[in-house]
Amino acid sequence: MKEDIIKIAIAGVGNIASGLLQGITYMKTYEDQKKKLLHPKLSSFEVKNIEIVAAFDVDKEKVGQDLTEAIFTPINSTPKFVELDKTGVTVVKGPLKDGLSGHLLKVITVSENKEEDVTQILKDTRAEILICALPTGAEEAVKTYAQASLDAEVAFVNCTPTLIASDPFWGKKFKKSNVCVIGDDLQSLAGGTVLHKGFLDVLKEQGVKIKDTYQLDVAGGLETLNTLDDDRKQYKREVKERTIQQSFGNDINLASGTSDYLEFLGNRRIGHFWILGEGFMGMPIKIDIRLETLDGPNAAGTLVDVIRATKVAINRAGSGPISSICAYGFKAPPVTTSRHTAHEWFNEYIEGIRTE
Repeated sequence: MKEDIIKIAIAGVGNIASGLLQGITYMKTYEDQKKKLLHPKLSSFEVKNIEIVAAFDVDKEKVGQDLTEAIFTPINSTPKFVELDKTGVTVVKGPLKDGLSGHLLKVITVSENKEEDVTQILKDTRAEILICALPTGAEEAVKTYAQASLDAEVAFVNCTPTLIASDPFWGKKFKKSNVCVIGDDLQSLAGGTVLHKGFLDVLKEQGVKIKDTYQLDVAGGLETLNTLDDDRKQYKREVKERTIQQSFGNDINLASGTSDYLEFLGNRRIGHFWILGEGFMGMPIKIDIRLETLDGPNAAGTLVDVIRATKVAINRAGSGPISSICAYGFKAPPVTTSRHTAHEWFNEYIEGIRTE
């Protein structure tokens, strides 16, 4: 195996997988575009060094297909940005467990193929990192993949809100097994949570007292359809609100989350930010902003940094949760800090100044 190749597997061949695979190919095809990245190179690794070697899903339309075909099945909504050659990676059936909500079961037919042994495939493909991109609320399925990752001694990156890296039980298991775990709940490159926190950070730094605020969005992707189930919507909202409350305390009235699914939006997500605060002498300050993004590439933009940083951690024999990477790329990390500090930690970790 070449040292500069980062071999990854992905569980859940949805819009994140589409954004990731297309992003890797895009950076190989358009080398000049790497100048626009926040981190063109992390340690010795570029985006083009990432290689997907295995993929798991349960959707009948995806299982058995080459990964390049599976990511463009009609159920996915990320647009095609670049032409792809076949990868030779066939999507195999992984464990279903609680992976599909009631709403998803109406639009997805579960494959009748045999469920494959995730641990053995990770070993056979010599994967170094398993990316878990399952739907919100699939707790048992996420934990099943986490255990398979442990059994195969493969680093686990949890893009879902299910607490793995932030759960002391799992953190200790990964630490004891000398395996890295990164998470939880991937934060998009220019997503609602990071921008909401950014607005609030600036106002707080300038001495503005925040009174009321919300960040609500509508979208058309499958993840949004999944969160139409009340328990899954509430679970996702609690994670998003908690990450902001931890930074700004409980003295603000806050709402944050996805409010509705609109199929015609496809992969687009439209967010609305509203902030009411008080400045000098009680001067009223109000912010009302609209943001439109694409879910697939927005998530992949953060994930390519997380994958390369995780490879750095593997090379340094890291184990358990790596706080610097978690705080940089996730909404519910084991250790919460400010946006500025998270970036400092991340850069210091890559430079070898921080140990975790």
